[in-house]
Amino acid sequence: PVSHHYINQSSLDQHLTENDLLKVLEAITMVTDWYELGLKLGLNVDILQKIETDCRSVKECQRKMILKWLNTGCARWSSLVEALNSPLVDRQGIAKQITKDHLHMSQEQ
Repeated sequence: PVSHHYINQSSLDQHLTENDLLKVLEAITMVTDWYELGLKLGLNVDILQKIETDCRSVKECQRKMILKWLNTGCARWSSLVEALNSPLVDRQGIAKQITKDHLHMSQEQ
C-alpha cells in the first residue's frame, strides 16, 4: 500500500508549466510583494527589474513574474509554498492554503 504522505508530497511536487498560470495566480492573488516572491523563487534580479520597468500594475508584474518562473522548468507548488513561508515574503496563511488544497486534491485522486 502507498502511504498518504507519499501521495500528498507528489501533488505538491508536481511540475508546473504555463498551463498552470491561472491556478498559481489565483493562489497568490493577495500577494502584492511580487518582487520579493520572485527573488525567493530564484528569479534573477535583472529579470525582476525588467518586469518592474515594463509593468503598469502590481497584477501585471505578478503575472509576468509567475510566467517567467513557470518557464524555468523548476516550478513546483512546494517551491511556491517554501517562498511564501520565507521571512522575506511572510505569507504563511497563503502557503498553508496551497498546501491544504493540494493535500486535499491528492487524497481524492
